Amino acid sequence: MIHSPRSRIAALAAVAALALGLSACGASKSGGAAAPGAPGSSSKNINTQVGNDINPQPREKVADGGTLKWPETQIPEQMNYNEVDGADGSVSDIMAGVLEQPFYADVQGIPHNNKNLVASYQVSSGPQQVVTLELNPQAVWSDGTAVAEPDFEAQWKALNGTDPAFQIAGTAGYDQITDVKAGKDAKEVVITFKSAYSEWQGLFSPLYPAATDSDPKKFENDFKNAIPTSDGPFRLDSIDQTAKTLTLVRNEKWWGDKAKLDKIIFRAIDVDAQTDSLANKEVDLQYGIGSHVSYYARVKTLPDVTVHKAAGPVWANLTFNAAGTGPLSDVLVRNALTIGINRKQIDTALVGPLGVSTEPLNNHVLLTNQKGYQDNSGDLGKADPARAKSLLDQAGWTSDDGGKTRKKAGKTLDLRITISSSNDTSKQLAEIVQSQLGDIGVKIDIVPVPGGDLYSKYVDTGDFDIAPVTLGGNAYPITTAEPVFVNPVVGTDGKLNIQQNYGRLGSKEIDDLFTQALSTLDRDQAIKFANEADAAIWKLDTIVPLYQRPQIVATNSKLANYGAPGVQDFVYENLGFVSGS
Repeated sequence: MIHSPRSRIAALAAVAALALGLSACGASKSGGAAAPGAPGSSSKNINTQVGNDINPQPREKVADGGTLKWPETQIPEQMNYNEVDGADGSVSDIMAGVLEQPFYADVQGIPHNNKNLVASYQVSSGPQQVVTLELNPQAVWSDGTAVAEPDFEAQWKALNGTDPAFQIAGTAGYDQITDVKAGKDAKEVVITFKSAYSEWQGLFSPLYPAATDSDPKKFENDFKNAIPTSDGPFRLDSIDQTAKTLTLVRNEKWWGDKAKLDKIIFRAIDVDAQTDSLANKEVDLQYGIGSHVSYYARVKTLPDVTVHKAAGPVWANLTFNAAGTGPLSDVLVRNALTIGINRKQIDTALVGPLGVSTEPLNNHVLLTNQKGYQDNSGDLGKADPARAKSLLDQAGWTSDDGGKTRKKAGKTLDLRITISSSNDTSKQLAEIVQSQLGDIGVKIDIVPVPGGDLYSKYVDTGDFDIAPVTLGGNAYPITTAEPVFVNPVVGTDGKLNIQQNYGRLGSKEIDDLFTQALSTLDRDQAIKFANEADAAIWKLDTIVPLYQRPQIVATNSKLANYGAPGVQDFVYENLGFVSGS
């Protein structure tokens, strides 16, 4: 059973960007250096965070039995990850032990077929792309029903957006499929796409049963406070919403390697209390460390605890609202701000205390630990206050006091940076940006708003000039990035459909490059188009990447095969404790 928390492609269209500084998904410790040939070999592209750190141990060194005590911020009611209310990281963590997925990602995010579910596969291209999956003949649901073609067909029909009765988290990828049918028998699944779709391996992850995917009411209700079936190494034992716990035990019908653990107990614990719980041995891990310096300072001193670090699958940025006719609608002003901001100084202040790389991220599509990552920033990649001032002069924003207060047509160059009032990291970032841009004559007003309102009332609606945003990434970076940079269009309701493009500016060039990247089955060619798209995104200059958020996870030192996975997937049946623990 293989899985990486919070990497589900099915909910991409529905996943809102996270406020900067909130905890991200996490996972592992030393022993996991980046794989040979991993990205970052040139001095221009280097990022010293490792791509993976999970305390890898062979199964023979992992004890049989034991209980893994796993904290979550909540035990959600809805356990259907594909339902609109279920696209939650806690659901992903829990269901990863219960449901199979066809493909898993390695340390560089390259997908490989999961032989517990997909024994082999073939892909043919032509006018239409056809994928044929040969399912493992032993694969069964815990009620004895075979895992077979109807499960894939039902999930496609539920998630492709054609039936509004299904309240779904997103259609990404499923809307590219024209047909799912059985081949020579029910264990052969033939999937036909409209055209080539390069990141098809991320679909059906996880795979839910036809028994619930075939009926909108069952789709919505059967996984509420329940997990009616399993085809993974674990199954549900109990859910106690009063005690805020959910317990998984070994699935007796599992045909793969027997799970090393007897059970996994998920317990809802507030993120601020998780360090105490780890110190008191009430839990075996804490992945909500994210960029919280105070959490990190504490956990690294705890006895019998190992701190794992890797380059995480999320990245922080500053987003410029380029809509309308304000100063940020002018690319010269955006360019001036970009090079007026010293990203290295920001990264050193925000993530330097965590003992990780402070090199800025220089790609909007690919992460540093993914194949093909390269720096496409050009002359926007380094701080240059002198040139920033020159660009503002060219844009007509001049001053008569040495550049301290720039004006144009009598109006002061005054911009708002809107942040969460409850986020200290965002406040620190805003103050640094305020100082840096003040040096080039740009007045920055810091506007704190309630954390719960930041996206719904400000970022989503465009009521901001600059906002700190954290965007998710995964093993399918092109599909993930496309809705962030898609050219916004006016819908039939007269409203601008931005998807996740909070900068509210796009281009046909960028759209075409994403289409080309997603329409080739040659991974190297897809990466080439992705980097060309990134170069065009840099030129558009609405999002300034800051850093790839470090994945910092503290665990019981004897916990094996768990930690900071980067973009790699976990193998749940191999989780456990080193023998003798």
